[in-house]
Amino acid sequence: MPGVPRTFERIGILGLGLIGGSLLRAVHATGRDCWGYDADPATLEAAGTDGFEIATSVRDAAEDADLLVLAMPLPQVPDALVELDSWLRADAVLTDVGTLKQPVAEAVAKHMPSARFVGGHPLAGTEHSGWRAADETLFDAAPWSLTLDPPVDLDDWLGVARVVCDVGAHPVPTTAAEQDDAVARVIGLPHVLAESLALTGLAGGPLGLSLAAGSYVTGSRVARTRPDLVASWCDGNEALIGALDEVIGRLDATRTALVEGGSVLPLAEDGHAARMNWETRAVRAIRVPADVDALLAHGRAGGWITAVDTDDVIHGMLPA
Repeated sequence: MPGVPRTFERIGILGLGLIGGSLLRAVHATGRDCWGYDADPATLEAAGTDGFEIATSVRDAAEDADLLVLAMPLPQVPDALVELDSWLRADAVLTDVGTLKQPVAEAVAKHMPSARFVGGHPLAGTEHSGWRAADETLFDAAPWSLTLDPPVDLDDWLGVARVVCDVGAHPVPTTAAEQDDAVARVIGLPHVLAESLALTGLAGGPLGLSLAAGSYVTGSRVARTRPDLVASWCDGNEALIGALDEVIGRLDATRTALVEGGSVLPLAEDGHAARMNWETRAVRAIRVPADVDALLAHGRAGGWITAVDTDDVIHGMLPA
């Protein structure tokens, strides 16, 4: 049967760093009743000083929520779930914003097996962190993966997707495994390469650093990210190993070409074409049936959701 979107009007957010803080600001702007909690007293005080409703504990954040968002680093999720198991209502929906989806799904299955869980990941971060870096517009036009693995309830999923659309983002239907595989290439790998580039530039000595300009600055930008966050996005994701193997293979082939008097031109041509094709791809609007198989097929084809209407019409975009 087609799904009927849930309506979430009371939303709690656990963790008020860059993503959680931005989400609190963005949800507040939609007119929904929302509040946030953070284990750091200074962060909680800053959010309250800025005029946002704050909870005084995990229990306070969870008890009245229709939708509760886990927005803390992955290592903190299991302990949060253990505590939430006592306070989250049975009809409330739990979601998260973590980079890797399989570890969170496994933690939920272990510590809150009866939770109505929809895994989520907004691809909208910056190299900055903390409440002061939070931005209401952070999610504008950003992809936001939402997992449709069993035993997810389609009505719950559609309700979360509507909230995601309302804060300006584009829900992408996927599974946890497929999401983590893709994230290895578009998040984990770029961070590993940025850290390596930063170290390579440093190894070049004072002259190299004094000549560092656009290419070095742009290529190593995300190396400014907190190291513990980078580790939480990469560690345990086996797909990153395959992504690294692919890059190492291309680099090794290019090195061999240079040793033999060849050129980097083939790599440059292929890379340029891939980037330009991505930047200039055409898209078309479609309607997506409200069922799991159709939504997953839409996501696998590179599509995203733009709106979930009250009459059960799902609007989407798909590469032409």
